[in-house]
Amino acid sequence: LSARMTAGRPVRACSPVPVSAENRLRWDLKPEQIQQLSDELIADTKKVYDAVGALDLDSVTFENTLKALADVEVEYTVQRNMLDFPQHVSPCKDVRAASTEADKRLSEFDVEMSMREDVYQRVVALEEIKSIKKKLSNLCIDFNKNLNEDTTSLSFTRDELDGLPEDFLSSLEKDGDKLKVTLKYPHYFPTMKKCSVPETRRKLEEAFNSRCKQENSAILKELVKLRAQKSSLLGFTTHADFVLEMNMAKSGKKVAGFLEELARRLKPLGEEERAVILKLKEKECQKRGLPYDGELHACDTRYFMTQVEETQYAVDQNLLKEYFPMEVVTQGLLEIYQQLLGLSFQLVEGAPVWHPDVTLYSVKDRGSGQVVGQFYLDLYPREGKYGHAACFGLQPGCLLRDGSRQMSVAAMVANFSKPTADAPSLLQHDEVETYFHEFGHVMHQLCAQVSRRVSNRTALRSLCRRCPNTTRLENPSRTTWLFNLRQIVLAKVDQALHTRTGLDPAEEYGRLCQEILGVPASPGTDMPATFGHLAGGYDAQYYGYLWSEVFSMDMFYARFKQEGIMNPKVGLDYRKFILRPGGSEDASEMLKKFLGRDPKQEAFLLSKGLRVELDASTPCPC
Repeated sequence: LSARMTAGRPVRACSPVPVSAENRLRWDLKPEQIQQLSDELIADTKKVYDAVGALDLDSVTFENTLKALADVEVEYTVQRNMLDFPQHVSPCKDVRAASTEADKRLSEFDVEMSMREDVYQRVVALEEIKSIKKKLSNLCIDFNKNLNEDTTSLSFTRDELDGLPEDFLSSLEKDGDKLKVTLKYPHYFPTMKKCSVPETRRKLEEAFNSRCKQENSAILKELVKLRAQKSSLLGFTTHADFVLEMNMAKSGKKVAGFLEELARRLKPLGEEERAVILKLKEKECQKRGLPYDGELHACDTRYFMTQVEETQYAVDQNLLKEYFPMEVVTQGLLEIYQQLLGLSFQLVEGAPVWHPDVTLYSVKDRGSGQVVGQFYLDLYPREGKYGHAACFGLQPGCLLRDGSRQMSVAAMVANFSKPTADAPSLLQHDEVETYFHEFGHVMHQLCAQVSRRVSNRTALRSLCRRCPNTTRLENPSRTTWLFNLRQIVLAKVDQALHTRTGLDPAEEYGRLCQEILGVPASPGTDMPATFGHLAGGYDAQYYGYLWSEVFSMDMFYARFKQEGIMNPKVGLDYRKFILRPGGSEDASEMLKKFLGRDPKQEAFLLSKGLRVELDASTPCPC
C-alpha cells in the first residue's frame, strides 16, 4: 500500500513485548484459492478505506485514520505476500500464473487505495498519476516474469566445453550426443569462467545478454518514459531526483559525483588489470593456435580473470569449492549468525512449504528465549523459479492491535547447484559470499523491531563531500577492479536512464562499457533488457551497492576487525543499533551510535585497493 499512508507520525523502535509465534503463511493454495483469497483481501481492505474516507473532516484522529490504515496494512501485507510470492518459487506453473495475476490485481488495488482523494486529499493530477502507477506495476511484474520463465539453453559437444571439470559436465542434461547448458547461474558462470573454447563462451555470453531482448527492451523503454512522466507531475525534474529525495544521496547530482570520483580512481587500476589479462589472452591464443586480435571481449573477462587468480595467486576455484559443500556452508553460516547476534535457530520438521527442497527454521533470542521469527531457505534452481538470489520479506514483525508482536517471517531464495545422488552441492567462493549477503538481509528482516509496519522507505540524510586524493595500495585480489568498474557501469546506466531523456538503454550500456571498462558490449545484445534491478525496486538506486560499502567497511574495520570479528558484544551492538531500528531511525544516527563517531570513508577506499591519508576528523564523503 501507499508509502504516504503512514506519513506524518514518527515510527519508534519499541521495547520487547511478547511475540506471537504464529506463522500464518500457507503454501498449499490452489490457483482458484489464490483468486478467491485475492477477492476477499481486496474487499476486506477496501472496507477499511471506505470507512476512513467517510469520516467527517472535523472528526479525524490518529486512531481512526492512520492507525486504522496501519493496522489493516499489517494483515494486508501478510496475505498479499502469501498470494504473490508463489510466482517466484512454486513448482506448479498454474499456481505461478495465478500468483502473477493476483500480483497484478493487487498492484492495481494498491494504486487505487494509495490515490484515494477522500482518504488523504491528494489533489495533484490524480487520475493521470493513478494510471501511470498501474501501468508501471504491471510492466515491472511482466519484465521480471519474462526473465524468470526464460528456459533458453544451448547444446555443446564435450570438446566445445573443454576446460570444465568432469563433475560439472556429468551434471548436465544430455541432448543427443551433446550436453545442454542453460542460462541459469549454476551453468552460466562456471562455463564462462572455465571453458577454454572462445566460441562457446561467445555464444553463451551473447545468449545470456539477449534473454527476453525483444519484449523486455520495449518494456524497459516504456518504464523509463512513464517514470519520468510521473516524477514530472509530482514536481521533480527527473525520476532519480524523485526517488533519491528519500535516500542519503538526496539527488542524482550527488550520486553522479560519487560514481565519477570512484571511477576516476579505479580506472587506472582497471587498465593495469586489463593489460595483464590481454597478455594472458595473447599467450593462450599462441598456445592454442588461435588468432589474437589484441582486444578484450565480453566473453573473455570472467575466463581470464579466473586465469589471473590461478596463475598469479594460485587460486583454483574448482579446488576451492571442495572446501564449501552446501551442508557445511549452511551449518557454518547458521552457527556464525547465531553466535554473533545472540540467536538460536531450530529446524521446523514437517513444516508446510511450497517445494520439498525448502526448509523452515524458527529463530529465538538466546538470552530471553523469546521468539524472534522464522525463515525459509529455498536454495536450488527449478523451472519457473526466480532466477537470482534474494530475500523476500513475507510477514512483517510489528505490533498487532492486541499489543502483541507479530513475528517476522522471511524467505531466502537462491539458485545454487543442487546435490545429486553421486555428488554433493559444492559452492564457488563467490556463491558463499552471495549466501552470506542474502542471509544478512534475512537477519535484518527478522531482527528489526518497530512499533508499526510501514511501507515508506527510510529517510536517510547526510552530506556528500569530495573524496581526497588517493594513491594505489597493493591489493592481494587484483581481479576486483574490473568488477567494481562494471558495477559503476551498471549504476551509471541506471542513473542515465532516470535522469536523461531519449536514451537507448542498450546503446548507453555499450558506450559506458567501452568508456569505463575498455570492453565493448557484444554486438546485438541488450544487457539492460536482462537487468532485473531496473524493474525490481532499484530504479535510480543501483549505485547503492557501492554507496553502502562506504558504511559497511567502516563498521567492519572500526568495530569487528578491532574488537574481534566473532565478538558477541560487537554483534549484539550491531543487532541493537543497526538491525533492530529497521527504518524507524535516521541512518546517520544509527551509524554514530554503533561507531561512536561520524562515519568515514577510509576503510572503503582501502577495500578498493586505494590508499588515502585522512585526518581523524575527516567525515564520510557521502
